[in-house]
Amino acid sequence: MPPKDASIWGPAEKLLVLWSAVALASTGLVTTLLSASFPILTVVWIGVPLVSVLSTGDASRSGIRPIAWRLFLQTTAIYVSLLLLATVLVEPWSHTYEGLLRLALDRPSPDTTFAWLVRLNRPWSLTGMAIYSGLTTLFAEELFFRGWLLGVLRRRMNAFKAVLIQSLLFVLPNLIAVCFVPLLQGTLYAIVYSWLVVGIGGGWAASRTQSIWPSLVSLTAGNLVFCAIVL
Repeated sequence: MPPKDASIWGPAEKLLVLWSAVALASTGLVTTLLSASFPILTVVWIGVPLVSVLSTGDASRSGIRPIAWRLFLQTTAIYVSLLLLATVLVEPWSHTYEGLLRLALDRPSPDTTFAWLVRLNRPWSLTGMAIYSGLTTLFAEELFFRGWLLGVLRRRMNAFKAVLIQSLLFVLPNLIAVCFVPLLQGTLYAIVYSWLVVGIGGGWAASRTQSIWPSLVSLTAGNLVFCAIVL
């Protein structure tokens, strides 16, 4: 199918291009202002779907589409419940996510998602982290994995297989963090948090709604609440 002329793009296509442009610009700005490490993978995760929409003129291929409020609220509520359940069952005795969070902060150049927490005082640190992660880093992951990649897979196989493969591929870049924590915490992070909660859970939410909005909102809110409680 030939790409649509940019002059007749719908709201979803314009939103994806504009949001991606702002997100990409913010990576360099935040890296400089907060003396953080440059998020190269974030650029990749945004760049691939952006090229796709520029080529096809179809943002729905990357999970950017309107959904009914009722479906959005139902799916988000279920997914938030999954996040809470996993956190309650695993975090109190393993401190897995807390350990990774403190490791990310205990560096001369922290990750841009969490650099706010050591560069600014509350409430500005939490506010900045929530806005930036929702706008840029978490958006990039959801856009690529639960949006573009899941869409590519779903056009070639059934939803179950697509979600499963997407979740396994999502774990791979997260294995980098596993190398820097104790074996138990690394295993729990890879299997519970990365694969089950974000990969499978987020993939289910995206497959159910054909959009990234429930998973993006849930993960942004969950990350904010956890950081506010732990730090």
